[in-house]
Amino acid sequence: MNQTVKERLSALRSGVQRITAYRSVLQSQLDSLDASEKQLRYRADLSQKCSEVFKTWLEDSMKRNVDSMAELATSGLQHVIFDQSLTFKIKQEAKYNRLAMRCLLEEDGVEGDPLSSYGGGAAVLISLVLRIAVMSRMGMGNLLLLDESMISVAAAYTPHAASFMRRLSEQTGINILMVTHNPEYLSQAHVAYEGRKDGSLKLRRLPSGRDEGPSVTP
Repeated sequence: MNQTVKERLSALRSGVQRITAYRSVLQSQLDSLDASEKQLRYRADLSQKCSEVFKTWLEDSMKRNVDSMAELATSGLQHVIFDQSLTFKIKQEAKYNRLAMRCLLEEDGVEGDPLSSYGGGAAVLISLVLRIAVMSRMGMGNLLLLDESMISVAAAYTPHAASFMRRLSEQTGINILMVTHNPEYLSQAHVAYEGRKDGSLKLRRLPSGRDEGPSVTP
């Protein structure tokens, strides 16, 4: 009887020892999982904060670039359309979880659509400046092709537009190859190509530096 009790007690101790050892293994694994969870939470929080910092930096950087391009376009507008106080603005707006840009043309506190204002001349000038600025900043080559693109600029502003284009090209290093019939633009060209009816081209060089325009930094 006593022997049976001893055997049962021995078996019970052995079972308790196994359970204790198993519990120790489980506790070790649980501690390891807790440590891994804390590390993952730390990394997730760090990634979230880094993402927020990067997003803020990106938005600030984009705003600075957008604002500087708007200022550049405004400088061109005020030089060419000299008798009107025009200001070009680019407003950033959240739309469908994305950042959208809205372009506005302002005069004396009144805002309008650049595409429908001033007979399209302002929109042409803005488009020219923005394309040059983007090409210069992103290194997208150094040649811009224009096919009678300045035709909507009023005749009174054409001399200023021509001198501004020349200045823009000189200060950015981007060549502008333009098809035009307007002598004002030809007079400001570094090199002019006169087309003949037979399709051949006659090269005619013109003097440079005829006019001083605004300083341009895209």
